[in-house]
Amino acid sequence: MALDAQSNWDVEMSIPLRIPSSHTPGPKYMEKSKNTVVLLSKPDAHEVLLPAEILSQIISYIPIRPTSQSMLWSCALVSRAWYSAAIARLYQRPYLSGNNFEQFVRTVCPSKNAHIRQSALAVLVHRLDMGELVHNASRSLTARILGRLKGNLEEFVAPQSSFAINSFAALSKCSRLRHLDLSLIASSISNKMLFQTIAHLHHLDTLFFPRSASHDPDRSMVPYTWPPRLRVLHLAGGIDDFFLRTHLIHAPQSLQRLSIQHCPQVHAPNLLYMLEVLGAQLQHLTIRHPMSKLPPGSLDYIFTLCPSLVAVRISADYISDTMFEAIPENHPLRILDLDCSPLAGQDVEVSANAIYEAVEEGRLPDLRSVRVSNRLAWTATERTRSWVRDLEEILEEAEDERPLGIVTGVFSTND
Repeated sequence: MALDAQSNWDVEMSIPLRIPSSHTPGPKYMEKSKNTVVLLSKPDAHEVLLPAEILSQIISYIPIRPTSQSMLWSCALVSRAWYSAAIARLYQRPYLSGNNFEQFVRTVCPSKNAHIRQSALAVLVHRLDMGELVHNASRSLTARILGRLKGNLEEFVAPQSSFAINSFAALSKCSRLRHLDLSLIASSISNKMLFQTIAHLHHLDTLFFPRSASHDPDRSMVPYTWPPRLRVLHLAGGIDDFFLRTHLIHAPQSLQRLSIQHCPQVHAPNLLYMLEVLGAQLQHLTIRHPMSKLPPGSLDYIFTLCPSLVAVRISADYISDTMFEAIPENHPLRILDLDCSPLAGQDVEVSANAIYEAVEEGRLPDLRSVRVSNRLAWTATERTRSWVRDLEEILEEAEDERPLGIVTGVFSTND
């Protein structure tokens, strides 16, 4: 017999396979030949039932993404056992759009009064992303959904137009919430009421601040109470100097990642003062345009203020080559991301040579990855291209000598 699978298939298919009819008597076993296998004439009447643990393991290989929703739904239709294994993963992270939002609401909120009729599936929802919804929900409906899901909800992305103060009461009871994204909210929200709400979220790890945060008329010098375990904070929009000096400086010691962008009311002295207070605990820092009140070179000394930074993303509009000359020796920075605003002037210039010298002289011994905006024109001349090659070479040599497991090199971006 041939040794390859295709030849074996061709040989076996050339011999007709005789299947005994149920209407005619016949032997229990088919006639044996060298090219056929022995088959029982009567199949087993009992279904092979897989243990629930095996079914759950099979379901776990289905990725959680929008295209997998129909697959998980199909698995739930196979049998009761498959339903039990698939339904939790199907509702763990529902992907909502205008097409399926109404059906989702009918499932988790079968009645307006939770005491009259509860949903057994509401407890399965752990991640609720309403960011794709614009005019599909009302403010009262958003509050009702949060009220039904509050027991097990871990991640929430608020919708653009249907989130308001009437949702705060339900949000404050989402005791397991770890990720809260309010960045899409269009309506103005009181900072005081917001902090009164999130102060109860003791497991909150990541917060995207609303871009439309308002300034309370009765500004109090009493600092807001922050979630005690907050580790990642993204600020944008209406944040001003008063917020930085009065409230942000009292962020918890757990805060390690801070992002500030699109804050046109923030001035350099107050931003630097905040970094002087919090800088020692920060490991990731992002400061991006537009920040119209920050002049060029105003952030040249952030590495002195933040001695523990591992990753930095900063707009070149606010720094210069002096930044890399002022870095203290043996700074732990590993990833540097330099972007540049479209409105940057001719005086904005950060060279690859300045970074090379910082690495070569031991100020940045752990630097491995540099991402740079094409607007900085590092490949415009042969001289600048040679600087880039030198920087790539010294980064690769450092990784060879002391591997850190980071993708090494100089990469350009079209931001």
